[in-house]
Amino acid sequence: MPAPSNPRSLAAAATWRHGGTGETRPVTKIRLLPEGHRGGISNTATQGVKAGNLIFVGGQMSLDEQGLALGNDIATQTRNVFESIKSVLGAAGAEMTDIVKHNVYYDCDGDDAEVERFMADMNRVRLEYFSHPGPTATELRLGLTVEDALIEVEAVAVVDTEKEPLTPPRHWNWSQPMPFCHGWKAGELIFVGAQRSLAEDGRLLGAGDIATQTANAFQHLESVLEQAGGDRQNLLRQNTYYRYFGEGTDVTDYWEKMTQVRLRHMARPSSSGTGVRIAGFPLAGELIQVEGIGVLGEEKQRLMPPNHWDWSIPENPFTQGWRVGNLVFVGGQISADAEAHAVGGDIATQTRNVLTFVRNTLAEAGADEDDVVKINSYWHGEGDWERIRETTAAVDAVLREFYPEPGPAITNLRVAGFAFEGLLIEIEAIAILDR
Repeated sequence: MPAPSNPRSLAAAATWRHGGTGETRPVTKIRLLPEGHRGGISNTATQGVKAGNLIFVGGQMSLDEQGLALGNDIATQTRNVFESIKSVLGAAGAEMTDIVKHNVYYDCDGDDAEVERFMADMNRVRLEYFSHPGPTATELRLGLTVEDALIEVEAVAVVDTEKEPLTPPRHWNWSQPMPFCHGWKAGELIFVGAQRSLAEDGRLLGAGDIATQTANAFQHLESVLEQAGGDRQNLLRQNTYYRYFGEGTDVTDYWEKMTQVRLRHMARPSSSGTGVRIAGFPLAGELIQVEGIGVLGEEKQRLMPPNHWDWSIPENPFTQGWRVGNLVFVGGQISADAEAHAVGGDIATQTRNVLTFVRNTLAEAGADEDDVVKINSYWHGEGDWERIRETTAAVDAVLREFYPEPGPAITNLRVAGFAFEGLLIEIEAIAILDR
């Protein structure tokens, strides 16, 4: 893989105001475009964005110069991916030890035993790059957007800031020694890795029971927030990944059943959130993982644009986005109406609707597309690889209408579905204002 090189950049002077402190300090926003870099998704030049002390690395895959998968096995692809992440961080003057959060997305179609071997091969390479205390970890089995690609990884790094690893006592743990932490406190930011329904010895609790697993995962999430000096009120971004393969109205029924449990553990108003259905997790019988980002302090602005889409649960506490200081979180936006019915029968139409909702949420915070540093795009598309490539191209084309090059760092993933029937795509965003 190519060695790090000086990035081209779009730099903007900015101020970074931490919620509740009133502190203001200069910030420079730099888009990281290492020359010759080929690890990121082939449809964007921006591989990462450095905004002050934060570095967002977009999804990295093992790709060649033509954007095709490089390497026939998970070990080779994993090494290429992490070397790509090192390249992007190096362009920002950072190192792997600066990573506080990393998400691993992998594609393995085998049975439980094959998934276990796959993860073991991946971990043998991944663990060469991390030592204790390592970053938080989220590991999701889903579809990627390049044929024969086996793994995609995104990361967040923090530099020049006092950091504290978070591992609450008597918390769940992995079944084998891992260097990862459950969370990191970096200044007033709290990064919480995927929380799972596991015991201290790594055993799965509540196998096959979505209500039990949901309650356990959210209790663990709050424990990490509490160790950082916060609670559920400080959680401003929260993602729920769950496994379910039903169809029709059963899709929403399942989501509502799970969400009734989630609501018992959510603040009112809640964090902004994203919820997507995926193929699975590292453990058989595991149905849900939740992760999030919190910010300490009381000063924050809830973002609820008028004439927006809404959820199927009436009088809900859900939130479209939050602004705290110069940081803006936009929760997963979908192409729906005020009654939670899908709008638009094709991926291009839904993507355009979704990005319009993102724009409207940003506007509530006084922000626009130029302020966005990170986008996660989750879409559902079936068919052969020709069809998948066509869908990917359709999503990319609409993205470029809203985010011309060089745009934000992007992670682009295929998922099993969403909370409501007929939805094809969900997009979330993080922005940092320059003003």
